[in-house]
Amino acid sequence: MKNILINYMKNRFNSEKIVFIKNHLKPGPVITISREYGCSAKRIAGILSSALNRIEQENYSKHRWQWIGKEILDESAKELNLKPNMIREVAYKEDSNVVDDIVMSLSHKYYPGDHKIKKTIGEVIRSFAEQGYVIIVGRGGISITRDISESLHIKLQAPLEWRINNVSKKQMISLAEARKKILAIDTQRKMIREFFEGGKIDNSAFDVIFNYVTLDEDDIIASIIRLMESKDLI
Repeated sequence: MKNILINYMKNRFNSEKIVFIKNHLKPGPVITISREYGCSAKRIAGILSSALNRIEQENYSKHRWQWIGKEILDESAKELNLKPNMIREVAYKEDSNVVDDIVMSLSHKYYPGDHKIKKTIGEVIRSFAEQGYVIIVGRGGISITRDISESLHIKLQAPLEWRINNVSKKQMISLAEARKKILAIDTQRKMIREFFEGGKIDNSAFDVIFNYVTLDEDDIIASIIRLMESKDLI
């Protein structure tokens, strides 16, 4: 993780447009994991990266897989000289209007505007993806990396009622609170994907969708690895 972050900061972007790093090397490989709230994508990403690194070692490869999630927002905050919580608030809200930007700029000397913040998040995601051997959890990763040929795009989903019960149990909150939280976060995540996609995105964008209810984590990990082998990603 440390090396990836250092490499990104050395190759930071100066343009306000999303300018993708152009290397003489082929970008990737990269895996993106999108999920409905209540499906444990971080756990899947952690187990998967460990499994992939064992395979890389067995093949005497120097490459090592890492997974990232909220680190994308933290690096975007550093790039824009903002607090990470401000980046998170912008990342998960609808596009603000001019008045909103003016009000925010008065409260923060260096506030660059919501649109630039979201574009910077996109730049950071693309930077990680082009360096390769990375699993990107959420943050609209599929929309920003789908053109990379050495990629695999995964979605984890489960029925709403199952997710409500799961979140209620794990977070020790009421079923009503869990339902409200799930619907709100699912909407936020959908907005992020659509921002980077430039429109609506449906399930056809993903290479594979796993049902978190009918498949256990071992089944999901094994299936992902088989898919990666078939696509020559490992």
